[in-house]
Parts: sequence; structure tokens; C-alpha cells
Amino acid sequence: MQKRFKLSGASLEAIRAKALQQYGPGARIVAAEKVTNPGIAGLFAAARFEATVEVAEVPSAGTESPPPAASSPALELHGPAHELHGPAIAALLERADAAELELHKPAPAPVSTASPDFAGLLEQLGKELQPASPAPTMPAGVALPTSNAVPVPVSVPVPMTGAGNLVVLLGLGDDALGPALEMSIAAGGSDVRTAGQLSAYGHLHVQGRHSATAARAQAVLTGQTVVVAFGLGRPRDVPAAVAHIASLAADQLWIVADARRKAEDSKIWVQALQDMLAGESVAVDALAVIGASETSTPETVDTLGIPVGWVDGNPATAPAIGKVH
Repeated sequence: MQKRFKLSGASLEAIRAKALQQYGPGARIVAAEKVTNPGIAGLFAAARFEATVEVAEVPSAGTESPPPAASSPALELHGPAHELHGPAIAALLERADAAELELHKPAPAPVSTASPDFAGLLEQLGKELQPASPAPTMPAGVALPTSNAVPVPVSVPVPMTGAGNLVVLLGLGDDALGPALEMSIAAGGSDVRTAGQLSAYGHLHVQGRHSATAARAQAVLTGQTVVVAFGLGRPRDVPAAVAHIASLAADQLWIVADARRKAEDSKIWVQALQDMLAGESVAVDALAVIGASETSTPETVDTLGIPVGWVDGNPATAPAIGKVH
């Protein structure tokens, strides 16, 4: 006679090991769900897995109480029972990947004239419509007309929001954690996680692409944005982090710069990071500045050439420090 029991753990692998230890190789996963406590404004968020295990023969010791009659079917595995092996976990991750692709699938609506896609389309059309022959040169001595074009000012970057979107902040040491928490509070509560060489109590750690995809899928269910504070370590550790950063496939990428550090030192590691990310086809979107109020020359961060969107816990009022803040 088959009986069912409920097990919980930090991951499906942990539940698998626990079931094998208590019930033997005949144990099978019938259903599983991920239970998440979003915490307060993204603080102290935690998640665990609960699984229903079916056992043909129950050992005399080490059993747990049967599961309740009804449980949430959030991650239920329909169809034949799945054995507690790697393919079951891989299947869950593939389903999370599929959910992410569906989430970010472009809509069939007409392309907006304000979107980057529209700008790229115009650029491509312009290249295709250019005449094959070179443009005629101006005769010597003819003055060129003066251009009346006014430079378009750079807009102030804004932290991205939206269920399932992924925002990654890159900083030395633990510099990225403060702005990540501040952005979460300003947005009304985001799923704040850590990555790289940074970890913080109460915050889940993003290990790579599968982990980021699972975080996105969970954020869709909770209606939150995922904000990841990525620790780069020291400047010399930056090159080793580039592949990991690219694998996260962030929707928005910020660099956190400390205005109290020497401008020359910051420029070296920031420029190196940008160049290496460009090699991975990844671009930096904005700059978050910390320590601006604790130095007499906060405008030195403008030499980094990245538009400023966040300064000392608040949204920036201009894309450059200058004398504004």
C-alpha cells in the first residue's frame, strides 16, 4: 500500500536527499511547491520548497506526518510520478526558463517611435537607402552652412520596476547592497538578492542563469522586481566576474561608484569593467553614487562618463553630479 508524506527543505536536492535517507530508493516526488516569504520591503526575504513524497513501503522509523488534504499546486508535477533524480530538477528549471521567455516575448503591437527598437529600425533603413555612389564633395572655398541643431540633453536614468524584471547593481566590496535596499524601499518592496562576492543575512543568493531565471519566475508570482546587489570584490577581482554578470541577462545594469574614492582609481576599474562587458554584448545603463555628501568634490564621478540615476539614497535630479547635488 502506498502512503504519502510531506517533506520541506531549502532546495529540491535537499528534499531528495532527505527522502532517500528516510524512505529509501522507492520514494517518488508526486508534487512540489516553492513557498516564499517576501519579507518587508524586500528585507529578510526567504524561500523554501515543500514536496509530497509517495512511498510504497514505509520504514518503521523516521517518518513524518501525512500532508494536509489540500495543498497549493503552484509547482505541482502533473502526470506520472517523478523519481527523485536530477531530471526532475532540470525539468523545473526548464519550465522556469520557458516562463521567462514567454514573459519577455515582444508583443505584436506596432513598434513605438520612442522605443530603442524603432531607433534601430530607422538606422537600418537609413543604411539600406543610402546611395551606392559616394556623396559629391563640396567645391573648395564654399562655406558649409551653420547647423542650428540643439544637442539633446541626456535624461536621468530611473531604476526599472515591473514584475519579473531583473535589475543588477555592481559594486566593489558591499557597495551595491545599500543602493539595492534603497531602490527596493522607493519601489514599495522588491525582491532584493545578492550575487558575486557579496552575501547578506536574509537575502537569497543568485548563483547564475538558472538561479536568476528562478528568481524572475518567483517575482512574477509575487508581483515584484528582482534587484540583485552584485559584489565585485576588489578592483583586481573585476575581470573574473564578467562572465557571471553576463550570464544573469539583466534588464538594467547599474554601476555603484563611491564619490569618496580617488577619481583616477574609480575610472580604471569602471572603464575596464565596461570594456569587458562590451565584449559580452552587455552595456551599463546607469550610475548609482554613494558618499557624495561626504566629499567636497562629488562631481569627480562625472569623469566616468555614465549618466547618474541615484545619489546617496535618492533618485538623481540630473544625469551628472556637477554642482546640482
